[in-house]
Amino acid sequence: MNSLQTSKYNLRRREQRARESLDERFQRRSARNAADRLRRARARSDQQMANRVNSQAETNVSEHDCGMMTEICNFCQALYWRNELNSSNKYTKCCHDGKVRLPNLAETPDLLKELLTNNSLEARNYQNHIRECNAALAFASMGAEVKSPPGNGPYCFRIHGQIYHRIAPLYSNERFKPGYGQLYIFDASEANSRRLENNPSCLSSVMEKLDALLRTINPYAKSYLQMHQLIQSNPTVNVKMIFMEHPDLDMRRYNAPTSRTEVAAIFVGDDGEPPANRDICIYPIGEGCKNISPLNQCNDPMVYPLLFPRGEQGWSNEMEHVEERRSAKRNRVTELQFYAYRLSVRSGFSLLHSSGKLFQQYVVDAYVKTEGSA
Repeated sequence: MNSLQTSKYNLRRREQRARESLDERFQRRSARNAADRLRRARARSDQQMANRVNSQAETNVSEHDCGMMTEICNFCQALYWRNELNSSNKYTKCCHDGKVRLPNLAETPDLLKELLTNNSLEARNYQNHIRECNAALAFASMGAEVKSPPGNGPYCFRIHGQIYHRIAPLYSNERFKPGYGQLYIFDASEANSRRLENNPSCLSSVMEKLDALLRTINPYAKSYLQMHQLIQSNPTVNVKMIFMEHPDLDMRRYNAPTSRTEVAAIFVGDDGEPPANRDICIYPIGEGCKNISPLNQCNDPMVYPLLFPRGEQGWSNEMEHVEERRSAKRNRVTELQFYAYRLSVRSGFSLLHSSGKLFQQYVVDAYVKTEGSA
């Protein structure tokens, strides 16, 4: 039908409808609606039939077994499946052919090993609510819009949009409830009560044990408490705490470091060097939480204290490739190479890979941060 015929047809229809009575118009619309309902019902029936056919087809698919991870990287002993060879017949995704070498993570505390491997009431509660436990004990928050995928299937942590990280000042105010690092200056029992208010699914006994563990071995918990004690003993001084980008902390600070595990510099007065753009600066009072750079090496241990209970540092742009295997083009360890090394499976007990849902969240966080990295 050409355009002229179409125009004539539409004109005749408009003239016919203009001459319709109310009863005729009602009958015409009722018939059209009934036809639409019938068409939608047939479409639903066809879709349900297709779903049943697909479901039966899925149940008839034979299970594919990749076998055991029997192949080992010659440089870092990461485990691989046999068919993961690259075009050069090498396994290089873990350490990039020996260019990346990172220190081993510290030995997993006995408490976390028990909670991850036992079948007691406390262990099951910890395994089922490990993300809530971690969020309650974290020093900084990981924010994102989490969207569960449609349909049924295995657990999946799905993020829509951008990930951001935020940190609070040392003290809360009337507008904001205490949370994150602020709770480590509280008495342990009070901090535990406040955490359970927002995480009622977690057992109080589990939270108490985790809090006691982090107060003992975590350098971030000690840094918050140290800053609080200094302000309480000298209320008139101007104090700020900086989680610095580089491990060589300024020696003009209060209480020079006594061990290599310290991560923060506490400056008294204004004579300290101003923090760099990626340094994390904590002030006693502030207006709520503020965003922190995702490139800071303190990000991982502050957001995931149950994966890095001893405060193991994350990626830094100062990390270099192994000297004997450096290339002429690039000597720095990229963020993508860092996480590829850390996320590779190696033999022995691994706290990262045994932490289930929390590890999945960490993988997504690491992927979003490195997406587009060179």
